[in-house]
Amino acid sequence: MADNAGEHLEIAELVRAIDENPDELHNDYTPSVQRLIDKGLAGAAAVVPLLNTDDQMTRRRAQRVLEGVVKARFGWKAGMGFADAGAQEQALAVLAANGNYDAAASEEQRKHSAGLWRRWIEDQREGKDR
Repeated sequence: MADNAGEHLEIAELVRAIDENPDELHNDYTPSVQRLIDKGLAGAAAVVPLLNTDDQMTRRRAQRVLEGVVKARFGWKAGMGFADAGAQEQALAVLAANGNYDAAASEEQRKHSAGLWRRWIEDQREGKDR
């Protein structure tokens, strides 16, 4: 139980710090974005509330977490990409099924996509294929 509590605290801190220390060349990536991606579904679930926050860059960073988690689930590796075109197509299909979230989209579109992401994450945790 203590490990689980520690994990929740770590993820909460990563979400709090999501805008800190952006990469100079890719300001939509921060150390917290990468660590949240590494946390998998737990990291993805933690950023869903940020998908409709006021700050567009914060929303973009949350978007990068979701994209990174999905890509990793289909075998994407930094510097190497996907193992094959089929894996890439599957990842893109998941992103599309969840509304092709765009941090610059209207509030209505963002809220719709956030709802789809919540359901997808819940389904993945329950072992449902969607």
